Amino acid sequence: MQPGNRVILNTAILYAKMVVSILVGLISTRLVLKALGVEDYGIYNLVAGVVSMLAFLNTSLAASTQRFLSFSLGKQDVRHLKKIFYYSLILHIGIGVCVILLIETVGIYGIKHVLTIAPDKISNTLSILHLLSCSVFFSIVAVPYIAVLISRENMLLLSLIEIAETVLKLLGAVYLLTYPGNRLIMYSVIIVAVMIISLLLKMIICRMKYPETRIVFQSLNDRTLLRELTSFAGWYTFASVGSMGRGQGIPMILNVFFGVVVNAAYGIANQVNGLMQFFATAILQSIRPQIIKSEGAQDRIRVKKLSLVACRYMFFLCALFSIPLIIEMPYVLHLWLGNPPEYTIGFCRLVLLSTLLFMITCGLGTAIDATGNIKWMYIWMGSLHFLNLPVGYFLLKAGMSAYSVLWVVVGEELICMWVRIYLANRIVGISVRKFVRRVIVPITIVTGATVLAGIVAIFYMHTGFLRLVVTSMLCTCTFLITGWFCGIENEEKSRFKNIMHNITAQFKLVKR
Repeated sequence: MQPGNRVILNTAILYAKMVVSILVGLISTRLVLKALGVEDYGIYNLVAGVVSMLAFLNTSLAASTQRFLSFSLGKQDVRHLKKIFYYSLILHIGIGVCVILLIETVGIYGIKHVLTIAPDKISNTLSILHLLSCSVFFSIVAVPYIAVLISRENMLLLSLIEIAETVLKLLGAVYLLTYPGNRLIMYSVIIVAVMIISLLLKMIICRMKYPETRIVFQSLNDRTLLRELTSFAGWYTFASVGSMGRGQGIPMILNVFFGVVVNAAYGIANQVNGLMQFFATAILQSIRPQIIKSEGAQDRIRVKKLSLVACRYMFFLCALFSIPLIIEMPYVLHLWLGNPPEYTIGFCRLVLLSTLLFMITCGLGTAIDATGNIKWMYIWMGSLHFLNLPVGYFLLKAGMSAYSVLWVVVGEELICMWVRIYLANRIVGISVRKFVRRVIVPITIVTGATVLAGIVAIFYMHTGFLRLVVTSMLCTCTFLITGWFCGIENEEKSRFKNIMHNITAQFKLVKR
């Protein structure tokens, strides 16, 4: 299959997986809440929330491993590929053990001395901590296998395994409803069992399909490779910690000045933003291996081309859903929540705006990742993320509104955008003029036309469901038309036409 068609197919697979996972996840959450009750469900989520703060570590490790695997695939160096996988697996096992020790020591102290938990629930909470620390270990060990599937661009197998995880959790939730014993402990056992099954599936499938995962024990004597792996993961982790600090620190600052109602508004905004982000990041997950493989094959021209394509399409996919949502945010939130908390409308709009700005240069970040020369990019990103907190605090201390903190985030994303453009020019050789012509100009035309179409609808119609439908249709049609004529290039149009022709031909064949 041609690389371009594979990217489109993998993106479609990831979208399908997301739809299934969301639907099954919503049903599971409802059943688990019913089985555990509000108090036990709250305890589980409290412990799970503390443990999940280490999820950024998984992301950093996966990005590091996948970069080196994809790079070796591009070089077609099978021997080095096997070594990278082996070193990564041993490192992940060691990191998993360290994370368990960290969770156990910090978690036990927190449960006994910091968190507010009823005395008769302390024993159950500690048991949950032990079980969830085991699940984190298995998820960390699974990272190299996930990285292999992503590097090999086998999104179908990866999606099927993740859907199987979700379905197993749903079956576990159904079983909980009839379980006569301690349901809180049993649910934690189910989660651990699902993580073990998922790891075993990944190990067996990868071992059967990909020779680099067939382990031959050896000494870790390649210090250069170890240094490269840990250095890449270290800088990536620094930026991830900055991002996590921003995400966790902003609600704390808002809480100090405005109380829990504003936290509720910020939480809702993040839920909306998370869904919008997925639509865009799915294409990055599909195109990232292609960019890194091209760098490994020393095809810098293709690296530049794909990174600019990623920038445009990530923004377009996010903007397609975000623009009508931003315009009709008051009515959408009213329809969804009835009476949303104060500040929710503004928070949702500002968070989506900051995400749109991030998407404009996300492909450039991947191109820089591919070169391995990531130090300065992630120092800048991590530092700017951290800087949000003191700036936001001083603004609120000076009497500014709650919105000012989110405007700081928007400003920070603008700075990050220009930092990526500058570094991509210096490190990868992507021309600033070409980036403006092939990314900034198309997205400005498409976005401007779409926003104008949405504003026309809200000026001439009263608030209501009909206006929501009309606004969404007008925005979508305007977006697709201007996107086709101004947003995508001739080569991409030809590829889309070929795909549609093949789909039509297959449909006619099946119909006969």
